[in-house]
Amino acid sequence: MYYKEENDLFARESSLRYCDLKVVNSFDLFFLGISFFKAKQDFSYRRHCHPAYEIIIPTAGDYRCLLNNQELSVRVGELLLVQEGDWHQDILQPGTEFTIITFAINNPGDGHLDNTKPGNAKIKRKLFQDGVTPDDQKIKCPADEFFTSVFKQLVAAGTAENHSNTFYIMDSLFRALFWKIIFLFPEWQLSATFTRSLGDEAMRRTLFEIFEKHIHGKLNIAEIVAGMNMSRSSLTHKYKTIIGEPPVEAFTRYKLSRLEPFLKDPRATIKEISEMFGFENQFHFSRIFKRFYGISPTKYRKIH
Repeated sequence: MYYKEENDLFARESSLRYCDLKVVNSFDLFFLGISFFKAKQDFSYRRHCHPAYEIIIPTAGDYRCLLNNQELSVRVGELLLVQEGDWHQDILQPGTEFTIITFAINNPGDGHLDNTKPGNAKIKRKLFQDGVTPDDQKIKCPADEFFTSVFKQLVAAGTAENHSNTFYIMDSLFRALFWKIIFLFPEWQLSATFTRSLGDEAMRRTLFEIFEKHIHGKLNIAEIVAGMNMSRSSLTHKYKTIIGEPPVEAFTRYKLSRLEPFLKDPRATIKEISEMFGFENQFHFSRIFKRFYGISPTKYRKIH
């Protein structure tokens, strides 16, 4: 669990919240679709450079291909992760069946470049280190019930009659599948950009845990430094890079985001909210809130 809290009134266990995940996960995943292939005769698909990522999962017979000029055989019970920019060619035989899950990865700040225009070539985000062989991109499928269940649900959604909400269901299932798969690869195989992202995620998570423990009180830089087990200079530099502002400012912003639901509830007064979240008084709370939101808590409440 992300956070545990217990007092005389209640006990609460919380997971990461959506707004935390949007900060924590520095990679944006884009589910593009799912396809089901069944070979009717011997043939080789044309050699092509992958514009996106693919997870290839054989469901009947051995799946064979050329990946970056190396011949591979992927059996039922295994999967192959083909990354953007790989050269790939399917070599199929009758009876071979496989599922292809297509997706893209984007870093915040990359934007969505139109690669049809000169000078707007798409920035490739590699999951794997340079030098990783095609054999390394093949792993055994997880044998646990979670993977099996999510994959079956994704296949069922992909073969069902299309409705407007089907894509969103598949997108959610894909994300669960992706994170289950990616952590099966040894860390040394993953690109520095990706592992650095995971390291930053761990640091953000620790910081948010400290924030949550102090959500009803005050928190100074010395307490954050102690909790993070880092020097003050390292903490300030690292977290300004990761979260875009000093840790104490980030704590204040985090606290304000957590108290927003209480502002929308007319049963709690501004004074009660300020006391609940450890502000000196309601005037101090109003001044801080206006600095971050541009309006007073009272006006925010009227609008919302």
